[in-house]
Amino acid sequence: MRWKALGIVFVVLLAGGVVIATGGVYYTGQSSFCGGACHTMTEAYEGWKGSMHHASNNVTGNEASCVECHFLPGEKLSWRAQMRGVRHLAAYLYDPDAPLPIRAVVEDGSCLQAGCHAKEVIQEKDIQFTEKVRFKHGDHFGDKALPGQTLTCDTCHFKVTEEKHFEVPKEICFLCHLGPRVPGAASAGTGQGALLKVGASRKLAFNQGPAQCDLCHTIPTESLQGQLSAEDSDAEPITHERLMSAGVPCESCHLETVDGTGQVDEGGVNANGCLTCHNWPPERITKSSNDRDLMHDKHVATRRADCFDCHRVIRHGEQRDYLEAVRAQCTSCHEDQHANQILLLAGAARGEDVPETPSLMHAVRTNCAGCHTDDVHVNGQTVKAATGEACVDCHGEEQARMLEDWKTTLAEEVTITKEVEQEAVAALAAAAGRVSEERLVEAGKLLEEGRMSLKVVEHGNGVHNKKYSILLLDQALTNFENMVDSLQD
Repeated sequence: MRWKALGIVFVVLLAGGVVIATGGVYYTGQSSFCGGACHTMTEAYEGWKGSMHHASNNVTGNEASCVECHFLPGEKLSWRAQMRGVRHLAAYLYDPDAPLPIRAVVEDGSCLQAGCHAKEVIQEKDIQFTEKVRFKHGDHFGDKALPGQTLTCDTCHFKVTEEKHFEVPKEICFLCHLGPRVPGAASAGTGQGALLKVGASRKLAFNQGPAQCDLCHTIPTESLQGQLSAEDSDAEPITHERLMSAGVPCESCHLETVDGTGQVDEGGVNANGCLTCHNWPPERITKSSNDRDLMHDKHVATRRADCFDCHRVIRHGEQRDYLEAVRAQCTSCHEDQHANQILLLAGAARGEDVPETPSLMHAVRTNCAGCHTDDVHVNGQTVKAATGEACVDCHGEEQARMLEDWKTTLAEEVTITKEVEQEAVAALAAAAGRVSEERLVEAGKLLEEGRMSLKVVEHGNGVHNKKYSILLLDQALTNFENMVDSLQD
Protein backbone atom coordinates (compact mmCIF):
# COMPACT_ATOMS: atom_id res chain seq x y z
CA MET A 1 0.00 0.00 0.00
CA ARG A 2 2.87 2.32 0.89
CA TRP A 3 4.58 1.69 -2.46
CA LYS A 4 1.36 2.36 -4.30
CA ALA A 5 0.97 5.71 -2.53
CA LEU A 6 4.59 6.61 -3.26
CA GLY A 7 4.02 5.67 -6.89
CA ILE A 8 0.99 7.91 -7.10
CA VAL A 9 2.91 10.78 -5.51
CA PHE A 10 5.78 10.26 -7.91
CA VAL A 11 3.47 10.26 -10.93
CA VAL A 12 1.70 13.37 -9.70
CA LEU A 13 5.01 15.14 -9.09
CA LEU A 14 6.33 14.04 -12.47
CA ALA A 15 3.18 15.21 -14.22
CA GLY A 16 3.31 18.46 -12.30
CA GLY A 17 6.94 18.90 -13.22
CA VAL A 18 6.17 18.26 -16.89
CA VAL A 19 3.29 20.73 -16.78
CA ILE A 20 5.41 23.34 -15.03
CA ALA A 21 8.33 22.78 -17.38
CA THR A 22 6.09 22.88 -20.45
CA GLY A 23 4.31 25.94 -19.15
CA GLY A 24 7.63 27.55 -18.31
CA VAL A 25 8.98 26.90 -21.78
CA TYR A 26 5.77 28.27 -23.30
CA TYR A 27 5.74 31.32 -21.00
CA THR A 28 9.42 32.19 -21.51
CA GLY A 29 8.98 31.70 -25.25
CA GLN A 30 6.48 34.55 -25.49
CA SER A 31 7.73 37.90 -26.73
CA SER A 32 5.86 39.56 -23.86
CA PHE A 33 8.11 37.67 -21.42
CA CYS A 34 11.24 39.06 -23.08
CA GLY A 35 9.97 42.61 -22.84
CA GLY A 36 8.03 42.41 -19.58
CA ALA A 37 9.92 40.08 -17.26
CA CYS A 38 13.47 40.81 -18.41
CA HIS A 39 14.31 44.48 -18.00
CA THR A 40 17.55 44.22 -19.99
CA MET A 41 15.42 43.42 -23.05
CA THR A 42 12.97 46.30 -22.67
CA GLU A 43 14.61 48.54 -25.27
CA ALA A 44 14.88 45.70 -27.79
CA TYR A 45 11.29 44.68 -27.11
CA GLU A 46 9.93 48.20 -27.62
CA GLY A 47 11.89 48.44 -30.86
CA TRP A 48 10.43 45.11 -32.02
CA LYS A 49 6.88 46.31 -31.30
CA GLY A 50 7.45 49.22 -33.68
CA SER A 51 8.96 47.07 -36.41
CA MET A 52 7.48 45.27 -39.41
CA HIS A 53 7.96 41.98 -37.56
CA HIS A 54 5.11 42.89 -35.19
CA ALA A 55 1.65 41.90 -36.41
CA SER A 56 0.24 45.40 -35.99
CA ASN A 57 2.73 46.93 -38.41
CA ASN A 58 2.36 44.82 -41.55
CA VAL A 59 -0.58 44.22 -43.90
CA THR A 60 -0.46 40.42 -43.56
CA GLY A 61 -0.94 40.44 -39.79
CA ASN A 62 1.87 37.90 -39.45
CA GLU A 63 4.20 38.20 -36.49
CA ALA A 64 7.77 37.05 -36.03
CA SER A 65 8.26 36.47 -32.31
CA CYS A 66 11.55 36.74 -30.47
CA VAL A 67 12.20 32.99 -30.40
CA GLU A 68 11.26 32.57 -34.06
CA CYS A 69 14.13 34.87 -35.05
CA HIS A 70 16.70 34.22 -32.36
CA PHE A 71 16.46 30.43 -32.68
CA LEU A 72 16.64 28.35 -35.82
CA PRO A 73 13.48 26.56 -36.96
CA GLY A 74 12.88 23.60 -34.64
CA GLU A 75 15.59 24.71 -32.23
CA LYS A 76 13.62 26.63 -29.60
CA LEU A 77 12.76 23.50 -27.55
CA SER A 78 16.28 22.07 -27.77
CA TRP A 79 18.70 21.72 -24.87
CA ARG A 80 21.06 24.15 -26.62
CA ALA A 81 18.34 26.79 -26.74
CA GLN A 82 17.59 26.38 -23.04
CA MET A 83 21.28 26.78 -22.19
CA ARG A 84 21.42 30.00 -24.17
CA GLY A 85 18.58 31.29 -22.03
CA VAL A 86 20.38 30.22 -18.86
CA ARG A 87 23.48 32.05 -20.08
CA HIS A 88 21.51 35.29 -20.27
CA LEU A 89 20.09 34.64 -16.80
CA ALA A 90 23.54 34.00 -15.36
CA ALA A 91 24.90 37.21 -16.91
CA TYR A 92 21.96 39.16 -15.48
CA LEU A 93 22.36 37.68 -12.00
CA TYR A 94 26.08 38.48 -12.07
CA ASP A 95 25.42 42.19 -12.77
CA PRO A 96 21.73 43.22 -12.87
CA ASP A 97 22.59 46.81 -13.77
CA ALA A 98 24.76 45.97 -16.76
CA PRO A 99 23.49 46.62 -20.30
CA LEU A 100 22.51 43.71 -22.54
CA PRO A 101 25.44 41.42 -21.75
CA ILE A 102 25.55 39.07 -24.74
CA ARG A 103 25.72 40.02 -28.42
CA ALA A 104 22.57 38.88 -30.20
CA VAL A 105 23.07 36.60 -33.20
CA VAL A 106 20.29 35.87 -35.67
CA GLU A 107 21.11 32.95 -37.94
CA ASP A 108 20.38 33.19 -41.67
CA GLY A 109 18.27 30.06 -41.36
CA SER A 110 15.76 32.02 -39.29
CA CYS A 111 15.53 34.93 -41.73
CA LEU A 112 15.53 32.91 -44.96
CA GLN A 113 13.08 30.19 -43.97
CA ALA A 114 9.92 29.62 -46.00
CA GLY A 115 7.16 32.01 -45.01
CA CYS A 116 9.61 34.72 -43.99
CA HIS A 117 12.24 36.08 -46.36
CA ALA A 118 12.82 33.10 -48.63
CA LYS A 119 16.13 33.49 -50.44
CA GLU A 120 14.78 32.66 -53.86
CA VAL A 121 12.13 35.37 -53.47
CA ILE A 122 14.28 38.25 -52.20
CA GLN A 123 17.57 37.77 -54.04
CA GLU A 124 16.47 39.34 -57.34
CA LYS A 125 14.01 41.84 -55.90
CA ASP A 126 15.01 45.40 -56.73
CA ILE A 127 14.81 47.48 -53.54
CA GLN A 128 14.90 51.26 -53.36
CA PHE A 129 17.12 51.59 -50.30
CA THR A 130 17.14 55.39 -50.28
CA GLU A 131 15.88 58.05 -52.67
CA LYS A 132 19.07 57.74 -54.72
CA VAL A 133 20.22 54.18 -54.04
CA ARG A 134 18.82 50.86 -55.24
CA PHE A 135 19.78 47.46 -53.88
CA LYS A 136 19.59 43.71 -54.57
CA HIS A 137 20.20 41.03 -51.94
CA GLY A 138 21.44 38.56 -54.56
CA ASP A 139 24.54 40.65 -55.23
CA HIS A 140 25.54 40.23 -51.59
CA PHE A 141 25.00 36.50 -51.11
CA GLY A 142 28.07 34.25 -51.08
CA ASP A 143 31.54 35.81 -51.05
CA LYS A 144 30.97 38.27 -53.89
CA ALA A 145 30.60 41.30 -51.65
CA LEU A 146 33.58 40.58 -49.37
CA PRO A 147 36.15 38.25 -51.01
CA GLY A 148 36.83 35.16 -48.93
CA GLN A 149 33.94 35.80 -46.55
CA THR A 150 30.26 34.93 -46.65
CA LEU A 151 28.13 37.79 -45.41
CA THR A 152 25.27 36.92 -43.09
CA CYS A 153 22.00 38.78 -42.69
CA ASP A 154 23.13 40.40 -39.46
CA THR A 155 26.36 41.63 -41.05
CA CYS A 156 24.22 44.44 -42.46
CA HIS A 157 21.02 44.25 -40.39
CA PHE A 158 21.76 45.09 -36.75
CA LYS A 159 20.67 47.32 -33.90
CA VAL A 160 21.94 50.87 -34.19
CA THR A 161 19.49 53.22 -32.50
CA GLU A 162 17.32 52.96 -29.40
CA GLU A 163 14.09 53.38 -31.35
CA LYS A 164 14.56 50.59 -33.89
CA HIS A 165 14.93 46.88 -33.21
CA PHE A 166 17.45 46.66 -36.02
CA GLU A 167 18.15 48.44 -39.29
CA VAL A 168 20.66 48.72 -42.13
CA PRO A 169 22.75 51.82 -41.51
CA LYS A 170 24.04 53.35 -44.72
CA GLU A 171 27.50 53.48 -43.15
CA ILE A 172 27.81 49.70 -43.46
CA CYS A 173 27.34 50.06 -47.22
CA PHE A 174 30.00 52.75 -47.37
CA LEU A 175 32.49 50.62 -45.44
CA CYS A 176 32.38 47.76 -47.95
CA HIS A 177 32.01 49.83 -51.12
CA LEU A 178 34.38 52.68 -50.27
CA GLY A 179 36.55 51.15 -47.57
CA PRO A 180 40.09 49.82 -47.07
CA ARG A 181 40.05 47.12 -49.76
CA VAL A 182 39.48 49.72 -52.50
CA PRO A 183 42.97 50.57 -53.91
CA GLY A 184 44.09 53.95 -52.65
CA ALA A 185 47.00 56.23 -53.21
CA ALA A 186 50.38 54.50 -53.34
CA SER A 187 52.91 55.63 -50.76
CA ALA A 188 56.67 55.55 -50.84
CA GLY A 189 58.11 52.92 -48.52
CA THR A 190 61.40 52.99 -46.71
CA GLY A 191 62.30 49.31 -46.68
CA GLN A 192 64.06 46.91 -49.06
CA GLY A 193 63.23 47.71 -52.67
CA ALA A 194 61.31 50.86 -51.75
CA LEU A 195 62.78 52.78 -54.69
CA LEU A 196 60.60 50.79 -57.04
CA LYS A 197 57.50 52.36 -55.48
CA VAL A 198 58.44 55.92 -56.36
CA GLY A 199 56.38 57.24 -59.23
CA ALA A 200 53.56 54.71 -58.76
CA SER A 201 50.11 55.88 -59.87
CA ARG A 202 48.21 57.93 -57.33
CA LYS A 203 44.91 58.16 -59.17
CA LEU A 204 42.00 57.99 -56.77
CA ALA A 205 39.87 54.85 -56.80
CA PHE A 206 36.58 56.58 -57.56
CA ASN A 207 34.13 54.65 -59.71
CA GLN A 208 36.26 51.49 -59.67
CA GLY A 209 35.50 47.96 -58.47
CA PRO A 210 33.00 47.93 -55.59
CA ALA A 211 33.10 51.75 -55.59
CA GLN A 212 31.61 51.90 -59.08
CA CYS A 213 28.91 54.56 -58.85
CA ASP A 214 26.23 52.85 -60.94
CA LEU A 215 26.30 49.73 -58.75
CA CYS A 216 24.09 51.68 -56.36
CA HIS A 217 23.10 54.88 -58.11
CA THR A 218 21.05 55.48 -61.23
CA ILE A 219 23.16 57.83 -63.31
CA PRO A 220 21.23 61.10 -63.88
CA THR A 221 20.28 61.87 -67.47
CA GLU A 222 19.33 65.55 -67.22
CA SER A 223 21.63 68.32 -68.41
CA LEU A 224 24.19 69.75 -66.00
CA GLN A 225 24.09 73.12 -67.73
CA GLY A 226 21.60 75.25 -65.86
CA GLN A 227 22.52 78.24 -68.01
CA LEU A 228 21.08 76.70 -71.21
CA SER A 229 17.92 78.35 -72.54
CA ALA A 230 15.34 77.40 -75.13
CA GLU A 231 17.48 79.14 -77.78
CA ASP A 232 20.25 76.63 -77.10
CA SER A 233 18.17 73.61 -78.09
CA ASP A 234 20.57 72.64 -80.87
CA ALA A 235 23.54 72.37 -78.51
CA GLU A 236 24.37 68.91 -77.21
CA PRO A 237 23.80 69.09 -73.44
CA ILE A 238 26.48 67.99 -70.99
CA THR A 239 25.12 65.04 -68.99
CA HIS A 240 26.62 62.45 -66.66
CA GLU A 241 26.28 59.84 -69.41
CA ARG A 242 28.21 62.01 -71.85
CA LEU A 243 30.95 62.61 -69.27
CA MET A 244 31.20 58.89 -68.50
CA SER A 245 31.51 58.08 -72.20
CA ALA A 246 34.30 60.62 -72.51
CA GLY A 247 36.14 59.09 -69.54
CA VAL A 248 35.89 62.18 -67.32
CA PRO A 249 36.79 60.97 -63.80
CA CYS A 250 34.03 61.21 -61.18
CA GLU A 251 36.41 62.82 -58.68
CA SER A 252 36.55 65.89 -60.90
CA CYS A 253 33.27 66.98 -59.31
CA HIS A 254 32.53 64.54 -56.49
CA LEU A 255 35.76 64.22 -54.50
CA GLU A 256 34.15 65.76 -51.41
CA THR A 257 31.42 63.10 -51.27
CA VAL A 258 33.71 60.53 -49.60
CA ASP A 259 35.26 61.38 -46.25
CA GLY A 260 37.27 58.78 -44.32
CA THR A 261 38.95 55.48 -45.17
CA GLY A 262 37.34 53.03 -42.73
CA GLN A 263 40.72 52.24 -41.22
CA VAL A 264 40.95 49.86 -38.27
CA ASP A 265 41.25 51.62 -34.93
CA GLU A 266 44.03 49.70 -33.20
CA GLY A 267 43.51 51.55 -29.93
CA GLY A 268 45.66 53.70 -27.75
CA VAL A 269 45.45 56.22 -24.94
CA ASN A 270 42.32 57.95 -26.21
CA ALA A 271 40.58 55.08 -28.04
CA ASN A 272 40.20 51.46 -27.04
CA GLY A 273 39.92 49.94 -30.53
CA CYS A 274 41.27 46.38 -30.45
CA LEU A 275 42.06 46.81 -26.75
CA THR A 276 38.35 46.74 -25.99
CA CYS A 277 38.49 42.96 -26.39
CA HIS A 278 42.18 42.05 -26.62
CA ASN A 279 44.76 42.67 -23.92
CA TRP A 280 47.66 42.43 -26.39
CA PRO A 281 50.92 44.37 -26.77
CA PRO A 282 50.86 47.06 -29.51
CA GLU A 283 53.22 45.22 -31.87
CA ARG A 284 50.98 42.14 -31.91
CA ILE A 285 47.88 44.25 -32.53
CA THR A 286 49.55 46.11 -35.40
CA LYS A 287 50.78 42.90 -37.02
CA SER A 288 47.38 41.24 -36.76
CA SER A 289 45.26 44.23 -37.76
CA ASN A 290 47.17 44.59 -41.03
CA ASP A 291 46.17 41.05 -42.06
CA ARG A 292 42.73 41.62 -43.56
CA ASP A 293 41.95 37.94 -44.17
CA LEU A 294 42.91 36.99 -40.61
CA MET A 295 40.82 39.81 -39.15
CA HIS A 296 37.75 38.86 -41.17
CA ASP A 297 38.17 35.13 -40.46
CA LYS A 298 38.32 35.78 -36.73
CA HIS A 299 35.60 38.42 -36.53
CA VAL A 300 33.24 38.23 -39.53
CA ALA A 301 33.14 34.47 -40.11
CA THR A 302 32.76 33.66 -36.40
CA ARG A 303 30.49 36.68 -35.85
CA ARG A 304 32.34 37.77 -32.77
CA ALA A 305 32.21 41.48 -33.58
CA ASP A 306 30.34 44.05 -35.62
CA CYS A 307 32.22 45.86 -38.37
CA PHE A 308 32.23 49.14 -36.46
CA ASP A 309 33.71 47.52 -33.40
CA CYS A 310 36.94 47.74 -35.41
CA HIS A 311 36.49 50.10 -38.36
CA ARG A 312 36.04 53.83 -38.32
CA VAL A 313 33.04 55.32 -40.10
CA ILE A 314 33.18 56.54 -43.71
CA ARG A 315 30.90 59.44 -44.58
CA HIS A 316 29.47 59.60 -48.07
CA GLY A 317 27.19 62.13 -49.70
CA GLU A 318 27.55 64.67 -46.92
CA GLN A 319 28.61 67.67 -48.93
CA ARG A 320 31.75 69.34 -47.65
CA ASP A 321 33.25 72.34 -49.39
CA TYR A 322 34.19 70.93 -52.77
CA LEU A 323 37.38 72.99 -53.08
CA GLU A 324 38.56 72.40 -49.51
CA ALA A 325 38.28 68.64 -50.01
CA VAL A 326 40.60 68.58 -53.01
CA ARG A 327 42.98 71.15 -51.50
CA ALA A 328 43.44 68.89 -48.49
CA GLN A 329 44.37 65.95 -50.75
CA CYS A 330 47.37 67.36 -52.58
CA THR A 331 48.32 63.97 -54.01
CA SER A 332 45.07 63.79 -55.95
CA CYS A 333 46.76 66.16 -58.41
CA HIS A 334 50.41 66.31 -57.37
CA GLU A 335 52.73 63.35 -57.01
CA ASP A 336 53.98 63.22 -53.44
CA GLN A 337 56.77 65.78 -53.63
CA HIS A 338 58.45 64.45 -50.51
CA ALA A 339 58.57 60.74 -51.36
CA ASN A 340 62.12 60.99 -52.71
CA GLN A 341 63.33 62.93 -49.66
CA ILE A 342 61.96 60.19 -47.41
CA LEU A 343 63.76 57.54 -49.46
CA LEU A 344 67.03 59.44 -49.25
CA LEU A 345 66.80 59.88 -45.48
CA ALA A 346 65.92 56.21 -44.93
CA GLY A 347 68.63 54.99 -47.34
CA ALA A 348 66.94 51.71 -48.26
CA ALA A 349 69.15 49.02 -49.81
CA ARG A 350 68.80 48.55 -53.55
CA GLY A 351 70.46 45.52 -55.05
CA GLU A 352 74.03 44.47 -54.40
CA ASP A 353 75.52 47.82 -55.39
CA VAL A 354 73.64 49.99 -52.92
CA PRO A 355 73.63 48.70 -49.33
CA GLU A 356 71.33 50.14 -46.69
CA THR A 357 72.77 53.58 -45.95
CA PRO A 358 70.47 55.65 -43.73
CA SER A 359 71.28 59.30 -43.22
CA LEU A 360 72.96 60.13 -39.93
CA MET A 361 70.08 62.57 -39.39
CA HIS A 362 67.66 59.67 -39.85
CA ALA A 363 69.41 57.68 -37.16
CA VAL A 364 68.79 60.40 -34.55
CA ARG A 365 65.24 61.05 -35.86
CA THR A 366 65.85 64.64 -36.96
CA ASN A 367 62.80 65.61 -38.97
CA CYS A 368 62.30 68.31 -41.63
CA ALA A 369 61.88 71.12 -39.09
CA GLY A 370 65.40 70.52 -37.78
CA CYS A 371 67.01 71.95 -40.94
CA HIS A 372 64.22 73.83 -42.73
CA THR A 373 64.08 76.88 -40.48
CA ASP A 374 64.06 79.92 -42.80
CA ASP A 375 60.97 81.42 -44.42
CA VAL A 376 61.10 81.86 -48.19
CA HIS A 377 58.36 82.94 -50.59
CA VAL A 378 57.44 80.73 -53.54
CA ASN A 379 54.51 81.56 -55.82
CA GLY A 380 52.99 83.81 -53.18
CA GLN A 381 53.27 81.23 -50.41
CA THR A 382 55.62 81.03 -47.44
CA VAL A 383 57.54 77.77 -47.15
CA LYS A 384 60.39 76.63 -44.92
CA ALA A 385 63.85 76.30 -46.49
CA ALA A 386 67.13 74.87 -45.20
CA THR A 387 70.25 77.04 -44.89
CA GLY A 388 73.78 76.57 -43.64
CA GLU A 389 72.88 78.41 -40.46
CA ALA A 390 70.83 75.40 -39.33
CA CYS A 391 73.96 73.24 -39.74
CA VAL A 392 75.94 75.63 -37.54
CA ASP A 393 73.33 75.49 -34.78
CA CYS A 394 74.04 71.79 -34.25
CA HIS A 395 77.48 71.15 -35.74
CA GLY A 396 79.37 74.38 -35.02
CA GLU A 397 80.94 77.12 -37.14
CA GLU A 398 83.39 74.72 -38.79
CA GLN A 399 80.45 73.23 -40.72
CA ALA A 400 79.10 76.56 -41.99
CA ARG A 401 80.04 75.66 -45.59
CA MET A 402 78.94 72.02 -45.40
CA LEU A 403 75.55 72.46 -47.08
CA GLU A 404 76.89 74.56 -49.97
CA ASP A 405 79.81 72.16 -50.49
CA TRP A 406 77.46 69.20 -50.65
CA LYS A 407 75.18 71.01 -53.09
CA THR A 408 78.12 71.82 -55.38
CA THR A 409 79.52 68.29 -55.31
CA LEU A 410 76.17 66.62 -55.96
CA ALA A 411 75.25 69.10 -58.71
CA GLU A 412 78.44 68.17 -60.55
CA GLU A 413 77.76 64.45 -60.10
CA VAL A 414 74.17 64.79 -61.32
CA THR A 415 75.34 66.71 -64.40
CA ILE A 416 77.83 63.98 -65.31
CA THR A 417 75.20 61.26 -64.77
CA LYS A 418 72.65 63.06 -66.96
CA GLU A 419 75.20 63.41 -69.75
CA VAL A 420 75.79 59.65 -69.70
CA GLU A 421 72.02 59.15 -69.60
CA GLN A 422 71.65 61.11 -72.84
CA GLU A 423 74.38 58.98 -74.43
CA ALA A 424 72.44 55.89 -73.39
CA VAL A 425 69.21 57.28 -74.86
CA ALA A 426 70.94 58.03 -78.15
CA ALA A 427 72.49 54.54 -78.24
CA LEU A 428 69.08 52.93 -77.66
CA ALA A 429 67.52 54.95 -80.50
CA ALA A 430 70.37 54.07 -82.84
CA ALA A 431 70.04 50.38 -82.03
CA ALA A 432 66.41 50.19 -83.17
CA GLY A 433 66.18 47.85 -86.15
CA ARG A 434 69.78 46.78 -85.70
CA VAL A 435 69.53 44.48 -82.68
CA SER A 436 66.84 42.02 -81.63
CA GLU A 437 63.67 43.10 -79.88
CA GLU A 438 64.67 41.06 -76.83
CA ARG A 439 67.94 42.99 -76.48
CA LEU A 440 66.10 46.29 -76.87
CA VAL A 441 63.70 45.34 -74.08
CA GLU A 442 66.53 44.41 -71.72
CA ALA A 443 68.37 47.62 -72.60
CA GLY A 444 65.23 49.60 -71.86
CA LYS A 445 65.00 48.02 -68.43
CA LEU A 446 68.57 49.05 -67.60
CA LEU A 447 67.81 52.58 -68.77
CA GLU A 448 64.69 52.86 -66.58
CA GLU A 449 66.46 51.45 -63.51
CA GLY A 450 69.22 54.01 -63.94
CA ARG A 451 66.70 56.80 -64.38
CA MET A 452 64.92 55.75 -61.20
CA SER A 453 68.11 56.10 -59.15
CA LEU A 454 68.92 59.43 -60.82
CA LYS A 455 65.41 60.73 -60.20
CA VAL A 456 65.59 60.08 -56.46
CA VAL A 457 68.76 62.13 -56.14
CA GLU A 458 67.75 64.90 -58.55
CA HIS A 459 64.17 65.38 -57.32
CA GLY A 460 64.79 64.52 -53.68
CA ASN A 461 67.80 66.84 -53.34
CA GLY A 462 70.76 64.59 -52.63
CA VAL A 463 71.97 66.67 -49.66
CA HIS A 464 69.39 64.82 -47.55
CA ASN A 465 71.84 61.88 -47.65
CA LYS A 466 75.04 62.67 -49.55
CA LYS A 467 76.70 59.27 -49.17
CA TYR A 468 73.58 57.38 -50.31
CA SER A 469 73.09 59.82 -53.19
CA ILE A 470 76.60 59.17 -54.50
CA LEU A 471 75.92 55.42 -54.35
CA LEU A 472 72.69 55.86 -56.30
CA LEU A 473 74.38 58.02 -58.94
CA ASP A 474 77.13 55.44 -59.28
CA GLN A 475 74.48 52.78 -59.74
CA ALA A 476 72.74 54.91 -62.38
CA LEU A 477 76.03 55.43 -64.25
CA THR A 478 76.70 51.69 -64.17
CA ASN A 479 73.22 50.95 -65.55
CA PHE A 480 73.60 53.48 -68.38
CA GLU A 481 77.07 52.23 -69.32
CA ASN A 482 76.01 48.58 -69.16
CA MET A 483 73.05 49.43 -71.38
CA VAL A 484 75.32 50.99 -74.01
CA ASP A 485 77.66 47.98 -73.86
CA SER A 486 74.75 45.56 -74.24
CA LEU A 487 73.84 47.13 -77.59
CA GLN A 488 77.33 46.81 -79.07
CA ASP A 489 77.69 44.34 -81.94
